[in-house]
Amino acid sequence: MLRELWIAQLKKYEEEYQKFMLIDNFPKYEIETKEASIETADSQGFDSIAAAFYQPQTQKHTLKVSTNLLLTKHVIFHEFTHILDSESYVNGDKMRYAGLSGFTEYHASQIELMQLLNAKNINDKIEFSMNEVVDTISGGKTIFQYIHDKQNHAIKLFERKDFPANLETLKTAIGILYNYWGVRSICEMYSTDYVENINNDAFLKVIPTQHFCPINNLMHRWLDKTSIDASIPLYINIIFPLIQQFGLA
Repeated sequence: MLRELWIAQLKKYEEEYQKFMLIDNFPKYEIETKEASIETADSQGFDSIAAAFYQPQTQKHTLKVSTNLLLTKHVIFHEFTHILDSESYVNGDKMRYAGLSGFTEYHASQIELMQLLNAKNINDKIEFSMNEVVDTISGGKTIFQYIHDKQNHAIKLFERKDFPANLETLKTAIGILYNYWGVRSICEMYSTDYVENINNDAFLKVIPTQHFCPINNLMHRWLDKTSIDASIPLYINIIFPLIQQFGLA
């Protein structure tokens, strides 16, 4: 019975997501369940409420959702964006799928914030103040607090003494950096009073400047297909040397 309720809620969000994204169809996906763990969040610095996975070889999408936390629309819109991006841009290529990880985290955070700001759809020319309050999974926050939390979360993960403990923590830390960039882009485009708090020291201690600067410069505004394709080698240039450096392969 509970699973049926979860599925019904997800299908409702799916219909709303299609309208929001101005698309007629959404990829099929399987649903798996889990429980979010405070212990995991404490030990690793993160745990996910929901997560989307894709297998390029079989073109299978899976959405894993936590049964012990509320299924909020902005979180599901974030994960639906991962599914849509994989369907649209991977083309069955495992290397492209790996390289798209950065862009899709950026894009998913753009969509998540647009939904929180009650945009009608992705083309809505919204306008907001950084003092505006949105209702996030962790309660009401100003947009200023929201973007600060994204940036600070990425910094804290990069500064952990055990960083990177494993491949998953490396991918997650870099992914949250892209999440911050996605939120930043929405603030740049639509906020009336946004000023970026530039604080890249923690990232530059890990990512060489020649790799960090090009992707940081690219991650602004909505990306077209040319920019998305350009983001792939830039992401690979960041993560693959770190995987080798820390012996995470």
